[in-house]
Amino acid sequence: MHLAKQQTPVMATELDEYSPAPISEAAPLPRFLETWRPLAMPALMFVTLLAVLYWSVAVNLVHQWWSDENYSHGFLVPLFSGYLVWRRRGALTPMPVRRHWIGWPVLVFGLGCLVIGDLAAENFLQRSSLIVVVAGLVLVNLGTSAFRLVAFPLAYLFFMIPMPATIFYKLAFPLQMLAAANSAAVLDLLGVPVLLDGNVIHLSRVTLGVAEACSGIRSLISLLALAVAWAYLTLPSLPAMAILVAAAIPITIAANAARIVITGLIGQSFGMQYAQGFFHTFSGWLIFIVAFVCLLAVHSLIRVVPLAWRRARA
Repeated sequence: MHLAKQQTPVMATELDEYSPAPISEAAPLPRFLETWRPLAMPALMFVTLLAVLYWSVAVNLVHQWWSDENYSHGFLVPLFSGYLVWRRRGALTPMPVRRHWIGWPVLVFGLGCLVIGDLAAENFLQRSSLIVVVAGLVLVNLGTSAFRLVAFPLAYLFFMIPMPATIFYKLAFPLQMLAAANSAAVLDLLGVPVLLDGNVIHLSRVTLGVAEACSGIRSLISLLALAVAWAYLTLPSLPAMAILVAAAIPITIAANAARIVITGLIGQSFGMQYAQGFFHTFSGWLIFIVAFVCLLAVHSLIRVVPLAWRRARA
């Protein structure tokens, strides 16, 4: 009697485990690739167009950062704005693309500022138009939801744009006079004979001229940029942020007056040659550090005082 060989049954699960997946089936792309891949080519086109339009403007701007000590902080501003956008990547990545028409007027306005600035040789208009154009492109391509997430990093970029010369000198001159008056008052309180003539401080042995570089506007611009960044990163409410940023103004004025007073005391006691050169440069950095420490103290008060108040009332 012929006996047929018994075939061992193969379980369906084993077949499923070892059989290869059909070639026609492709693994689904991550959600962020599905959302943002269509924007790759438009983004490349816009970046190329911006490079063509703003190449000379950007080169001139970087040159001023390098040569003008009033705006040397400009190198750090775009880095900080980029860091803020990077921090928002978790919210930006899954966000659906919803283009908005409001971006077109913003884009046209920015390009108009570029043209007018070029015709009028106004650097501020040309440089700031880049920020407006980028804001318009975000609105056109990504919509209002994405724009709200990057609005502060875009606005912060204005700290890298040197202000118009007319505004700069209108601010610098009263700061010069204020610095001279405050320094003369402090020297008088310290018992040093002093005569104030405009922005010139006459002591018995030396004469100090409070020039534009000594007005404190350089430290004020840098400290304001630092205060805004710090407030945004660390403080929870808009009033608290406003207090910290506003505190940077009197702190800078007081620190600059202290620098002039120290220079006057050294010149009066040891000779003006000891108050110039290395000391003048070093004192500028030292006073800025002191101003930063004062800003840190104000920041601590802003965070501690409301907490102590709530505990006292509890």
